[in-house]
Amino acid sequence: MLPRLRERLKEALPRGLLATLRHGRTNGRAWLDRLLFPIWLIFQCAVHRQKAIVVWRLASLGDIICTLPLLRELRRRHPDRLFVFITLRGFENLLRLSNEVDLVYEITYDYAKPSWIRSAAGFSFGLVDQIHEPHTTDERTNSTEGPVGHLVDDLAGSCGLTLTDRQPHLHPPAELLRKTEAAYGLSDELAGGRLLIAINGGHTWPVREWDVAKWQQLIDRIHADYDATLLRFGFHLGPGVPDEYDNLTGVRPLISLLPLDDLVALIARCDLVVSIDSGPIHVAGAVGTPVVGLFGAVNPLYRLPPESPAVALVSEVPCLYCHHLTPIGHWKTNCPHDIRCMKQLEVEPVYQAIQEMLAKRVGRT
Repeated sequence: MLPRLRERLKEALPRGLLATLRHGRTNGRAWLDRLLFPIWLIFQCAVHRQKAIVVWRLASLGDIICTLPLLRELRRRHPDRLFVFITLRGFENLLRLSNEVDLVYEITYDYAKPSWIRSAAGFSFGLVDQIHEPHTTDERTNSTEGPVGHLVDDLAGSCGLTLTDRQPHLHPPAELLRKTEAAYGLSDELAGGRLLIAINGGHTWPVREWDVAKWQQLIDRIHADYDATLLRFGFHLGPGVPDEYDNLTGVRPLISLLPLDDLVALIARCDLVVSIDSGPIHVAGAVGTPVVGLFGAVNPLYRLPPESPAVALVSEVPCLYCHHLTPIGHWKTNCPHDIRCMKQLEVEPVYQAIQEMLAKRVGRT
């Protein structure tokens, strides 16, 4: 419905005005959404006969998932409100799997400012009851102050909320699980009892990444001891850019443009996820899949799922957890100590953690 309404609005505007919007300082899509969002919101409030609570969070996968307990707390306090989540394009299907939001409105970074949302909501004739803008400590302080609590609590605290249930939850339906298994050729392997293990090495901030050669050693160890299919999640560096992760063998690459609801379903079917500090850790926690996390700059106590099986591996370096210092001891693209927290993390302790987690799986050895 929303894309069709945008197209009709485009058709109704004079061509000269459309050209000005397209080539002006703020792009045409931004102006169209500024016009459309209040109309859309008024319509939705009228249809549902409810005032709205608007929550906006424009961030990465893990941050979106860690916002879900905040939404659940707001819904507990305000059960008679319509919950609208404003976020980046691509997250709608993921959010619908949470059962925490009623409506999702997707926008772009081009005009992702709180003032835009507040201004647009101001034209809704009082139908917006509350607007919440969850942010992390380092976002609120321009990266000068490191967070000293779990990401779930940090986001909720920025909105003045204390959570009664801190665990994010996603609920992929059985039909989505079956469809995803078939689409990615996993039905026969799962039916045959093979382990399904996901690994995720990046790409992300360099201070989070683990050496590709160590990932290959780990993959080889798993295949030597287990009858397993290994999936690899992550992102390409870009078209034509050499990527050493592409040389990994013994894994099935499912990277870059994987739809988020497919990602959730695949991780829900996995026996284990092995990942650096990144989105798949949060997805695994939200669906109850065990996690082995590899950490360095970020304290795993502040990232691992609050109430889901997970273990973290770190190296012994004096600068560990520098992300939580004030000022923060690194930035995303550099480190004064050559990222030794990740470089000194060896394969053997990671593999031992994998063995221990797999041994706990019912019916698995």
